[in-house]
Amino acid sequence: MNTFATEVARDIRREEAFWTDLAELRAVGIRSTLSAAAQAAEVKGPELEGATVARLLSSASIFAQANDEQSRDLAQQIAVFSSLASNDEAVHQAVVHVMSDLGNFPGLNKLEQATAAVENFQAYMRRHLLEEINTVEMAGKRVSLTEFQLDVWGSLKSSIAAAISAPTSAGKSYVVLEHLCERAITEANFTALYIAPTRALLTEIQGKLEKRLSQVSSELRITTIPVLDPSKRPKQIYVLTQERVQLLLSTVDLSGVIDLVVVDEAQAMGDDSRGMILQDVLEKIKISNHNARFLFLAPGASGFQLIGDSVGLPEIEVKETSLSPVVQNRINVRFSMQNENLVELELVTPKKLETIGSYVFKRGFALKEDAKLAAVAQEFGVSGRSLVYATGAANAEALAGLIALNRESKTTEALRELSKFIKQHIHKDYSLAEYVLKGVAFHYGSMPSLLREGIEDTFRKEDLDYLCCTTTLFQGVNLPARNVFIDTPTRGNKGEPLDEAALWNFAGRAGRLGEEVVGNVFLVNYENWESQPLTERKPFSVKVAFKQTIEDEFESVVKVLEFAATEAQDGSVRLGTDERITAAAGLVLYRSAQGSLGALLGRPSLQLTDAQKITLKSSAERALLELGLPEQVLTSSWMIDPIALTSLLQRLRQGVKKGEFEKLIPVNPSSDSYKVYNGIIRRLYKHLGGLTLSGEEGQRARGFVNHVTVTALSWMRGEPLTQLVRESVKYHLKKASEASKKNRNQAIIDAAIRNMFSLVEQTIRFRLVQWAKAYVDLLRFVLAEAGRSDLIGQVYDFSLALELGISTETGRSLVELGLSRITASVIASLITDSSLTPEQVKEWIRNQPNVQLLQLSSLVIAELRAKQLLTPEAELEVGTED
Repeated sequence: MNTFATEVARDIRREEAFWTDLAELRAVGIRSTLSAAAQAAEVKGPELEGATVARLLSSASIFAQANDEQSRDLAQQIAVFSSLASNDEAVHQAVVHVMSDLGNFPGLNKLEQATAAVENFQAYMRRHLLEEINTVEMAGKRVSLTEFQLDVWGSLKSSIAAAISAPTSAGKSYVVLEHLCERAITEANFTALYIAPTRALLTEIQGKLEKRLSQVSSELRITTIPVLDPSKRPKQIYVLTQERVQLLLSTVDLSGVIDLVVVDEAQAMGDDSRGMILQDVLEKIKISNHNARFLFLAPGASGFQLIGDSVGLPEIEVKETSLSPVVQNRINVRFSMQNENLVELELVTPKKLETIGSYVFKRGFALKEDAKLAAVAQEFGVSGRSLVYATGAANAEALAGLIALNRESKTTEALRELSKFIKQHIHKDYSLAEYVLKGVAFHYGSMPSLLREGIEDTFRKEDLDYLCCTTTLFQGVNLPARNVFIDTPTRGNKGEPLDEAALWNFAGRAGRLGEEVVGNVFLVNYENWESQPLTERKPFSVKVAFKQTIEDEFESVVKVLEFAATEAQDGSVRLGTDERITAAAGLVLYRSAQGSLGALLGRPSLQLTDAQKITLKSSAERALLELGLPEQVLTSSWMIDPIALTSLLQRLRQGVKKGEFEKLIPVNPSSDSYKVYNGIIRRLYKHLGGLTLSGEEGQRARGFVNHVTVTALSWMRGEPLTQLVRESVKYHLKKASEASKKNRNQAIIDAAIRNMFSLVEQTIRFRLVQWAKAYVDLLRFVLAEAGRSDLIGQVYDFSLALELGISTETGRSLVELGLSRITASVIASLITDSSLTPEQVKEWIRNQPNVQLLQLSSLVIAELRAKQLLTPEAELEVGTED
């Protein structure tokens, strides 16, 4: 980079005339991206002269040579907006020059798709020479990278730990995944862990890896299940949440086996108990795999050295940039008090709000908040795919309804198939089935994965125009859009403030490298928000949940340990402490039992005095002595209240002493096992959940536990989700009709479906999974302790069945192949053998008559195709039906 250019760029930025010119260009450029909205409105705003564009492009040519990212960002803005605002051939040549100097060839290629201008010979040679420098071999083809991507790609050849921080749209995951794939292809033996915080992100990453690595599928396993490969293939890629990694490490010895660990959304290290689990598993991997390479990814974060220190990685190479290869405009949407048809747009910049233009529509905007957000999205979202932020699942449904009910039908074949799938596999009266026929959908985390994927896929392919979504899309899921609409920096019914970094992450969905060159983030009534977090991006420091909790809440953590030491034998007494404090105390307990507490407390970044460390050690030792909890139980259950664990331990000891084995031992849920599991789940809620289940006061709680038992059993047996939903809808409609004569069936149906999704995802697949693992480990310990090791083999580990929603070997094999629970359930229902291996399942599917496959939902067929489970003949015939 040029130091002289940096100085000149600084001088230019000091000139007020430059900012005046830039404001005019920005206004015209942004308005050009809203041309569809302009067709329905009377538009006024700043105009632009040719001389202004020439002056700005001259400045941009200097900015592109500068060292600082502010100058380079301005150069990119000028180049992109000039290209959008002018069809002049000289302007195009200048834009090519600037974008080439910036090394943003993916963006330049996208810009050129929208223009017919022809480069002269000199410009052509210069541009392509520079592009060749930024081009590398990937997946058997030549790929042009941005400057930052090229820098990251070169650094991945190193063996030391690395952290990569860049805006959401910078394409960092793309190069890291390609690095992982190249290693999987070239190395004879290879094991990688890809850790991501959400199941939605696991599904996306697994799909990308399977597509890229199909050529080596015979010797490679890509799985989201934390179990060993029955086929013992030489190459393994585990794509797991931190909880699944914890389960994997507690049951499988991977010492010296792991070659590469990728931690996506590494800022999750600060997420309370889940962050502590992530820290714990990473440290275990580091200790047992000295040669493993660690890569951390996060959007716009700093402070990676703290993460490294917390997991035993003293040296981390950091690659970071704040420069996005996509121009993202944050636009304040202001309404007039005098004219309800008038909307004013202003560009949000760190210095001030810049006028973009005023739009007078036929529509009036004197509406309530949700309706106003929906109306703005309808008018300004017609230019391309639009994401609309919702504060929760119910709000997402409401916003989607407002948009869908006020637009014409948009019936493409893909949308018809999606609607049909929803009616067939969720519920025939689900409002989503009708909304998608209008090009509108809603999206939230507890939705079944195949439904989520179907929605995301039709959105990517531009069949869906609007997606009303919750914070699920804040973390990692690659879903690019032209527009993002936000009207609040809060979440949930109580208006809990959103984390600023998470909000920037969501705003970063507007525009995506290789998809768009410009993205618009519409901030409705931004000046009236309680806070304005999107005015200027500030690097956020990653946090480590254990460090933050143990330092800030030291006395509370000690109190948990001391309480455990004094009240361990009285399981009815609970401290009622915050989850993160309980988890921090639990991690201290576990490390004390393991003999590694000194290492945990000895991290240089941990700001505790020697006296505090001694207090923690002595308190933990006393608590362990009184609790009597075995280390093998704490290994994967230290997040649970230790007194609760001891209470359950005592109950199991009593039961084993009485010989109540049939009541205590979980069995395969495919049998008639309601009585067994109702008893087990009652114990879990009583001892680990602290629910009162006896007497009149426990009547409602008993009803809830019975409901959870029935649902959990149906889920583990692999029964279709539509059956669970149908029962939920039936129950809620009956309850509503008994309580009132008012007829709001659609709202009741949607709420019943939403509640069932939540019960499955939050209760069954999260809370009960953790509790089930603790129950099984404690029971096995008690049986061995009582001299009944002969019964341990009969204990069915139902935690994995709860997680996967499948309990047979055939069902697990289907999930092992990467199929969603819906597809696995559909296929498993057609197979009359419950003990098939993954290879046998593959063979069964490929041996089926094509006419049988054609009866399945198109989304199910699409997933089978994506997993390469269809024969070429079936592919051909199914393809003709799409």
